[in-house]
Amino acid sequence: MILGASLLPVPYVIESPGPAIDVLGDYEDEKILTIDGGDEHPTYPTDGELMMTTVSVDGGPGYRVTAAEVLVAWFDGTRSVLPRELLYPEDQSAEESSLETSVQMSTSQQDAVAVALDELDIPYEDTVIVAGVETGAPADGVLEPGDRVLRINGESASDTAGFQALAAATPAGQDVEMTVEREGEEQTLQVPTEQADGKPRMGIVLGAGHDFPIDVGISVGDVGGPSAGTMFALSVYDELTPGALTGGKDIAGTGTIDAEGAVGAIGGIRQKMVGARDAGADYFLAPAENCDEVTGHVPDGLAVVKVSTFEEARHAVETIGSTGSTDDLPTCSS
Repeated sequence: MILGASLLPVPYVIESPGPAIDVLGDYEDEKILTIDGGDEHPTYPTDGELMMTTVSVDGGPGYRVTAAEVLVAWFDGTRSVLPRELLYPEDQSAEESSLETSVQMSTSQQDAVAVALDELDIPYEDTVIVAGVETGAPADGVLEPGDRVLRINGESASDTAGFQALAAATPAGQDVEMTVEREGEEQTLQVPTEQADGKPRMGIVLGAGHDFPIDVGISVGDVGGPSAGTMFALSVYDELTPGALTGGKDIAGTGTIDAEGAVGAIGGIRQKMVGARDAGADYFLAPAENCDEVTGHVPDGLAVVKVSTFEEARHAVETIGSTGSTDDLPTCSS
């Protein structure tokens, strides 16, 4: 009876250290960051590592953990056990969760590039893009994440809300005519809809995007979520400027980033610090908003610097790169 009870699913999730991935390097045999700025915006060789950090989460939609798994994790100092409701809505499906994290990743990449270009005074235009497409939804196989939305049913709009209103005006069950730009080419597509609460549903998420004067690709496999934004921005900035921003050092970090360059809090920072240290990082950039979770949980041999803006993150990396020291940089205990 006790054995049977230990195998029952329980409403908790387990966070474990995930891999730390060098954004300047390769992942799953593919270069993570590719930039083509032509002659006007050349890229430069760099050195060292700028690692994004990840968390492995068990117990999300589509997979429940057992009481036995929770008990083992509870006594493992590198893992955390949290009520499932803190991370996921009760009725969220695996497909909905996947779409949400995919949209968050897409948005973080767009904002990261925008922040790096702002720092370099390189202008760009704001646009509306398809931020995500739900697997199996009517739009799946028709629209693609990253498509730039130009017109819906022949009409244009200036922002995401405007395009959403144009799509919502289509009777449920009828196709929505969407004109998009994909890989530099304009395409007009007929997107099927289905009825959901009396409204047409394509199964897409529209979001704010940017039309950059350079081509930037960021490929991290099936890793999702917004927490790598700061490390993406630093990596783009590094490759667009002469010399190695890191000075050859191995620096890990985490933190969301918005289009204004603000670094925001993330989940699982204790696990991310462990993953960074396991990957050989000596330095770690942590969002200032996460300092209450950092203090008292820093792995031996890891120097943690708190940052709240991209400029602070860039300054921290430059200082570490040039001096190898964090003595003059802010920490969560200072």
